[in-house]
Formats: sequence, structure tokens, C-alpha cells
Amino acid sequence: MLQVKMTEAFKMSFLDTPVPEVGDDEVLIQMKRVGVCGSDIQIYHGKHKYMTFPVVQGHEGAGVVTKVGSKVSGFKEGDKVTIQPQVYCGTCAPCRSGHYNVCKNLKVYGVHTGGMFSEYFAVPASKALLLPENMSFDEGSLVEPAAVATGAIRRCGNLTGTNVVVLGAGTIGNLVAQVAVASGAKKVVITDINETRLDIARTCGIHACINTRGRKLKDVILEQFGDDEADIIIDCAGVKAIFSEAVAAARCSSKLVIVANYKEPVEVELPLFQRREVDMLGIMMYLREDFQRAIDLMTSKAINTAPLISDHFGIRQIEEVYPYIDNNPESVMKVVIDIS
Repeated sequence: MLQVKMTEAFKMSFLDTPVPEVGDDEVLIQMKRVGVCGSDIQIYHGKHKYMTFPVVQGHEGAGVVTKVGSKVSGFKEGDKVTIQPQVYCGTCAPCRSGHYNVCKNLKVYGVHTGGMFSEYFAVPASKALLLPENMSFDEGSLVEPAAVATGAIRRCGNLTGTNVVVLGAGTIGNLVAQVAVASGAKKVVITDINETRLDIARTCGIHACINTRGRKLKDVILEQFGDDEADIIIDCAGVKAIFSEAVAAARCSSKLVIVANYKEPVEVELPLFQRREVDMLGIMMYLREDFQRAIDLMTSKAINTAPLISDHFGIRQIEEVYPYIDNNPESVMKVVIDIS
């Protein structure tokens, strides 16, 4: 079978490897679509802090079950599935308390261990989730990023009747804002300086899509929500200057939620949190329930993922993918790799 391995920064190899053997508790999946994530781009540039080369990338996947282990129930050949890409120990304190997404020994397929840029992929059946027959493989590849969004909103608590601001209208920011709308927020505002991304957000039914170029976040919040301001500010941008504005704009007794993957330390003015009793929440991936909620929201059309896919590439074109993303930052949202 064909497999793509990243051997070092900016370099990859096409390998002809055996189709994986399937253990008693595993399923073999013929991969159909795999999305390219921001962490994949970091790996390509050699800037991901928590991985080592070589690695087979890919953790946003959808495919078809082609073989089922002897001890597996609930799956059959021909089932459409997506994959929850976390490998956790199950024994550390976070795992024992149900927070396996922050397992002390966490590994992620395609980052710390072999991933899905491969024609076939064998995983424990516990990592697979059934997709509806009428869900496309493109949609299936977006379940993982949608689960990031459902996990983030779960951490925020009950959103019914709240005012929510999402900073950054990329794929994750868009999905977080959509899930906030679907979760009963009174008004959801998404901000960016990229008008293309804001146009996509508008097609997805987000209440207000605001270009903040040359504007202060605090002013936008007052304009959109009045004196009530924002109950929750969710940072999906990952930009130091924007984070500083978010801290300054956070209302007394509100929440500031960090979804973005910051690459460097950020200075924080702690008295602003303390004196205003602002809660800061960190988000790290998702739980299985977040995957299922993402599937349910997508199935019911409560969130719309189709506008987020900007480009497709075949797996044999994968060497073109990262330079293309690097050279088109204004227009690229989600790139999907057609595996077979």
C-alpha cells in the first residue's frame, strides 16, 4: 500500500508498505479523506515542539472498514467511520478522572505516532466512530476539527442566552462559532481581518462577522452587545496582540477561553483577571462525547462544514500541499487529501 512519511522538515517519502495486520480488537480502515491541520503545517516546517521525525502525518480522517478483528462488535465491513486520534495510558491521574485528553502520556496519531496519510490504517475499534451513510467522506474528515469546537464549547458551560465573541475565523474559529450558535448563545460575534474568511462565516449562519482591522476589540464588543458586553471570549486566533486585547476587553465575571495553539509564551497582566474575576480556560482536544456531538450536529445540519473545504489534493500530490498553503494564506481554509 502507499504511505507518505515525513522524514525531516520540508521532506517526505512515498513508501510501498504492507497492509497492516489486524489485531483481535482492531478494525482495518481504507482511508478516503484526510484533512491537513495547522499542526501538520508546524511539523512540515520543523516547528512542532512535541514530535520527532520521521512520522506519518494525518489525524483528521474518514474511511471505510475493510476488516474487523475477531473480538470486535459494533462494526462491519463497509461501515463509514472517522477516527478519534488520541492514544492515552488510562492509568495516570487525568485519565482516571476522565480527562484522558490531557493524559500525561498522550500521543496523537500523525504527530507522536503513525498517522493516516496511508491507504490503509489499523486502529483499536474503540478509536473508530460510525458515520451516517449519507455523510460524505469530505464531511467525515471534518468531524475531528468539529470535535475540537464541541469540546471547547462543552468546557465553556451552558451557553443559553449568552453573548459570545470568537477571535479568528479560520476553520476552528468558524466551527467554534457555529457550535456556539447551535448551543443556544443569544448572539455570536466572530472577528478577523481576512474578509474571505468572514464571508465564509456569514454563509455558515454566524450572527455577526466583523472585520477588526484598525479597530479595538473592546469597541467592537460594546458596539455589538452594549453595556452587557461579552460573557465569553474564545481565542481561536493565537496572536499575542489579539490576546492582549482580549484580556483588556474581558468583562468582570466573564470567561476567556484559549483554543488557539500558541507557539511562544505570552505575557499576561494577572491583576486584570484577579480584580475582575475573569475565568481563563485552556482547551486541549476533545473527549469521545465531543466527537459524537460533532457527528450529530453535522448530521442534523446544525453546523455547515462544506464551505470550509477550500482545496483537494490527491495523495501523490502531497508534496505540493504545504507550499500551496504557505503561498495562499488569505484564501486557504481546509485542504483535504484524497487518499484513494
